[in-house]
Amino acid sequence: MQQENTGQPVHGAQVTETRGGRDGSASGAVGGRRGSNLFATVALVGSGCFVASALLLPAVSEYGIRQDFISELALGRYGFVQTLAFVAFGVGALALAAGLRKTTKGSWGSLAGSVLVGLFGIGVLLDAVFPLDPGGQMATVAGTVHLMAALVAFVCMIVAMFVLSRTFKQSAGWRSLWSVSLALAFLALAAFFLPSGGEWAGLFQRVFVGIVISWMVIVATRLRSTVLRPTVR
Repeated sequence: MQQENTGQPVHGAQVTETRGGRDGSASGAVGGRRGSNLFATVALVGSGCFVASALLLPAVSEYGIRQDFISELALGRYGFVQTLAFVAFGVGALALAAGLRKTTKGSWGSLAGSVLVGLFGIGVLLDAVFPLDPGGQMATVAGTVHLMAALVAFVCMIVAMFVLSRTFKQSAGWRSLWSVSLALAFLALAAFFLPSGGEWAGLFQRVFVGIVISWMVIVATRLRSTVLRPTVR
Protein backbone atom coordinates (compact mmCIF):
# COMPACT_ATOMS: atom_id res chain seq x y z
CA MET A 1 0.00 0.00 0.00
CA GLN A 2 2.85 2.32 0.78
CA GLN A 3 4.39 1.63 -2.60
CA GLU A 4 1.10 2.42 -4.30
CA ASN A 5 0.73 5.68 -2.41
CA THR A 6 4.26 6.81 -3.19
CA GLY A 7 3.82 5.82 -6.82
CA GLN A 8 0.84 8.05 -7.42
CA PRO A 9 2.51 11.34 -6.49
CA VAL A 10 5.48 10.43 -8.71
CA HIS A 11 3.14 9.80 -11.62
CA GLY A 12 1.37 13.09 -10.96
CA ALA A 13 4.70 14.90 -10.82
CA GLN A 14 5.66 13.40 -14.19
CA VAL A 15 2.41 14.60 -15.73
CA THR A 16 2.90 18.06 -14.25
CA GLU A 17 6.48 18.16 -15.50
CA THR A 18 5.38 17.08 -18.99
CA ARG A 19 2.66 19.70 -19.11
CA GLY A 20 5.10 22.31 -17.83
CA GLY A 21 7.54 21.38 -20.58
CA ARG A 22 4.83 21.68 -23.21
CA ASP A 23 3.72 25.02 -21.83
CA GLY A 24 7.31 26.23 -21.81
CA SER A 25 7.83 25.15 -25.42
CA ALA A 26 4.60 26.83 -26.48
CA SER A 27 5.57 30.02 -24.67
CA GLY A 28 8.98 29.95 -26.31
CA ALA A 29 7.43 29.50 -29.75
CA VAL A 30 5.03 32.38 -29.19
CA GLY A 31 7.88 34.55 -27.93
CA GLY A 32 9.92 33.65 -31.02
CA ARG A 33 7.08 34.58 -33.36
CA ARG A 34 6.55 37.87 -31.54
CA GLY A 35 10.25 38.65 -31.86
CA SER A 36 10.27 37.98 -35.60
CA ASN A 37 7.09 40.01 -36.02
CA LEU A 38 8.79 42.92 -34.24
CA PHE A 39 11.80 42.64 -36.55
CA ALA A 40 9.52 42.74 -39.60
CA THR A 41 7.60 45.75 -38.30
CA VAL A 42 10.79 47.70 -37.55
CA ALA A 43 12.07 46.93 -41.07
CA LEU A 44 8.84 48.15 -42.67
CA VAL A 45 8.73 51.34 -40.61
CA GLY A 46 12.38 52.12 -41.29
CA SER A 47 11.97 51.59 -45.02
CA GLY A 48 8.84 53.73 -45.08
CA CYS A 49 10.59 56.59 -43.28
CA PHE A 50 13.45 56.56 -45.77
CA VAL A 51 11.15 56.50 -48.80
CA ALA A 52 9.06 59.35 -47.41
CA SER A 53 12.13 61.47 -46.76
CA ALA A 54 13.79 60.77 -50.11
CA LEU A 55 10.65 61.65 -52.07
CA LEU A 56 8.94 64.32 -49.97
CA LEU A 57 11.78 66.29 -48.39
CA PRO A 58 12.91 67.72 -51.77
CA ALA A 59 9.63 69.69 -51.82
CA VAL A 60 10.98 71.94 -49.04
CA SER A 61 14.72 71.49 -49.55
CA GLU A 62 17.08 73.25 -51.92
CA TYR A 63 18.13 69.79 -53.10
CA GLY A 64 15.86 68.11 -55.63
CA ILE A 65 14.95 64.62 -56.81
CA ARG A 66 16.27 64.67 -60.37
CA GLN A 67 19.85 65.85 -60.00
CA ASP A 68 20.80 65.65 -56.33
CA PHE A 69 21.67 62.56 -54.31
CA ILE A 70 19.46 61.43 -51.45
CA SER A 71 22.29 62.02 -48.98
CA GLU A 72 22.53 65.67 -49.99
CA LEU A 73 19.12 66.25 -48.42
CA ALA A 74 20.86 66.00 -45.04
CA LEU A 75 22.88 69.11 -45.97
CA GLY A 76 19.92 71.31 -46.82
CA ARG A 77 16.85 72.76 -45.17
CA TYR A 78 15.37 70.37 -42.59
CA GLY A 79 18.36 68.12 -43.16
CA PHE A 80 17.91 66.51 -39.76
CA VAL A 81 14.85 64.74 -41.20
CA GLN A 82 17.02 62.91 -43.71
CA THR A 83 19.56 62.09 -41.02
CA LEU A 84 16.81 60.54 -38.88
CA ALA A 85 15.58 58.67 -41.94
CA PHE A 86 19.05 57.17 -42.35
CA VAL A 87 18.99 56.03 -38.73
CA ALA A 88 15.51 54.51 -39.07
CA PHE A 89 16.48 52.78 -42.32
CA GLY A 90 19.71 51.40 -40.86
CA VAL A 91 17.97 50.05 -37.79
CA GLY A 92 15.27 48.58 -40.03
CA ALA A 93 17.87 46.76 -42.12
CA LEU A 94 19.50 45.33 -38.99
CA ALA A 95 16.09 44.18 -37.76
CA LEU A 96 15.37 42.53 -41.10
CA ALA A 97 18.72 40.73 -40.95
CA ALA A 98 17.88 39.39 -37.49
CA GLY A 99 14.41 38.29 -38.58
CA LEU A 100 15.72 36.55 -41.68
CA ARG A 101 18.34 34.67 -39.71
CA LYS A 102 15.76 33.64 -37.15
CA THR A 103 13.32 32.23 -39.69
CA THR A 104 15.69 30.72 -42.28
CA LYS A 105 18.29 29.25 -39.96
CA GLY A 106 19.44 25.88 -41.25
CA SER A 107 18.95 26.75 -44.92
CA TRP A 108 21.83 27.33 -47.32
CA GLY A 109 23.06 30.91 -47.28
CA SER A 110 21.00 31.96 -44.27
CA LEU A 111 23.95 33.14 -42.20
CA ALA A 112 25.86 34.77 -45.07
CA GLY A 113 22.77 36.51 -46.46
CA SER A 114 21.66 37.78 -43.06
CA VAL A 115 25.16 39.09 -42.27
CA LEU A 116 25.29 40.91 -45.61
CA VAL A 117 21.94 42.59 -44.93
CA GLY A 118 23.24 43.53 -41.50
CA LEU A 119 26.38 45.06 -43.06
CA PHE A 120 24.11 47.09 -45.31
CA GLY A 121 22.33 48.40 -42.22
CA ILE A 122 25.63 49.32 -40.57
CA GLY A 123 26.67 51.17 -43.72
CA VAL A 124 23.45 53.17 -43.68
CA LEU A 125 24.00 54.09 -40.04
CA LEU A 126 27.52 55.25 -40.87
CA ASP A 127 26.05 57.45 -43.59
CA ALA A 128 23.84 59.03 -40.94
CA VAL A 129 26.88 59.86 -38.80
CA PHE A 130 29.20 61.00 -41.59
CA PRO A 131 27.46 63.46 -43.96
CA LEU A 132 28.10 63.58 -47.68
CA ASP A 133 30.13 66.44 -49.12
CA PRO A 134 28.14 68.67 -51.53
CA GLY A 135 28.05 67.19 -55.01
CA GLY A 136 29.27 63.83 -53.75
CA GLN A 137 32.90 64.94 -53.67
CA MET A 138 35.57 63.47 -51.38
CA ALA A 139 36.54 66.84 -49.94
CA THR A 140 36.52 65.84 -46.27
CA VAL A 141 37.10 62.74 -44.18
CA ALA A 142 33.39 62.59 -43.36
CA GLY A 143 32.44 62.80 -47.02
CA THR A 144 34.93 60.08 -47.94
CA VAL A 145 33.67 57.77 -45.19
CA HIS A 146 30.10 58.40 -46.35
CA LEU A 147 30.84 57.42 -49.95
CA MET A 148 32.89 54.34 -49.00
CA ALA A 149 30.26 53.18 -46.52
CA ALA A 150 27.51 53.65 -49.11
CA LEU A 151 29.46 51.75 -51.77
CA VAL A 152 30.19 48.81 -49.48
CA ALA A 153 26.61 48.80 -48.21
CA PHE A 154 25.13 48.74 -51.73
CA VAL A 155 27.44 45.92 -52.84
CA CYS A 156 26.65 43.90 -49.71
CA MET A 157 22.92 44.29 -50.28
CA ILE A 158 23.07 43.24 -53.93
CA VAL A 159 25.06 40.12 -53.01
CA ALA A 160 22.64 39.46 -50.14
CA MET A 161 19.67 39.59 -52.51
CA PHE A 162 21.24 36.91 -54.72
CA VAL A 163 22.31 34.71 -51.82
CA LEU A 164 18.97 34.92 -50.02
CA SER A 165 17.07 34.19 -53.21
CA ARG A 166 18.61 30.72 -53.11
CA THR A 167 17.96 30.54 -49.38
CA PHE A 168 14.29 31.28 -50.01
CA LYS A 169 14.15 28.56 -52.68
CA GLN A 170 15.26 25.98 -50.12
CA SER A 171 13.08 27.20 -47.24
CA ALA A 172 9.51 25.90 -47.09
CA GLY A 173 7.98 29.12 -45.79
CA TRP A 174 9.80 31.28 -48.32
CA ARG A 175 9.91 29.16 -51.48
CA SER A 176 7.19 31.07 -53.34
CA LEU A 177 9.21 34.28 -52.95
CA TRP A 178 12.52 33.18 -54.42
CA SER A 179 11.79 34.02 -58.08
CA VAL A 180 10.60 37.55 -57.22
CA SER A 181 13.66 38.02 -55.02
CA LEU A 182 15.98 36.89 -57.80
CA ALA A 183 14.33 39.17 -60.36
CA LEU A 184 14.74 42.17 -58.05
CA ALA A 185 18.36 41.18 -57.44
CA PHE A 186 19.09 41.35 -61.17
CA LEU A 187 17.24 44.67 -61.46
CA ALA A 188 19.25 46.09 -58.56
CA LEU A 189 22.49 44.92 -60.16
CA ALA A 190 21.57 46.61 -63.44
CA ALA A 191 20.45 49.83 -61.71
CA PHE A 192 23.69 49.92 -59.71
CA PHE A 193 25.54 50.75 -62.94
CA LEU A 194 23.27 53.62 -63.95
CA PRO A 195 25.19 56.92 -64.38
CA SER A 196 26.13 58.49 -61.05
CA GLY A 197 26.74 61.92 -62.55
CA GLY A 198 24.85 64.43 -64.65
CA GLU A 199 21.45 66.02 -64.33
CA TRP A 200 19.67 62.69 -63.79
CA ALA A 201 22.01 61.32 -61.11
CA GLY A 202 19.56 61.80 -58.26
CA LEU A 203 16.74 60.09 -60.10
CA PHE A 204 18.94 57.16 -61.13
CA GLN A 205 20.05 56.70 -57.54
CA ARG A 206 16.45 56.71 -56.35
CA VAL A 207 15.60 54.04 -58.92
CA PHE A 208 18.34 51.80 -57.53
CA VAL A 209 17.44 52.48 -53.89
CA GLY A 210 13.76 51.99 -54.73
CA ILE A 211 14.48 48.49 -56.06
CA VAL A 212 16.44 47.60 -52.93
CA ILE A 213 13.70 48.94 -50.66
CA SER A 214 11.04 47.09 -52.68
CA TRP A 215 12.92 43.87 -51.98
CA MET A 216 13.19 44.72 -48.29
CA VAL A 217 9.49 45.54 -48.01
CA ILE A 218 8.44 42.36 -49.80
CA VAL A 219 10.71 40.24 -47.62
CA ALA A 220 9.64 41.99 -44.40
CA THR A 221 5.99 41.56 -45.34
CA ARG A 222 6.55 37.85 -45.94
CA LEU A 223 8.43 37.61 -42.66
CA ARG A 224 5.51 39.22 -40.87
CA SER A 225 2.92 36.96 -42.52
CA THR A 226 5.04 33.89 -41.83
CA VAL A 227 5.34 34.53 -38.10
CA LEU A 228 1.68 35.51 -37.78
CA ARG A 229 0.47 32.35 -39.49
CA PRO A 230 -1.13 30.11 -36.87
CA THR A 231 0.71 26.87 -36.15
CA VAL A 232 -1.04 23.58 -36.81
CA ARG A 233 -1.27 21.37 -33.76
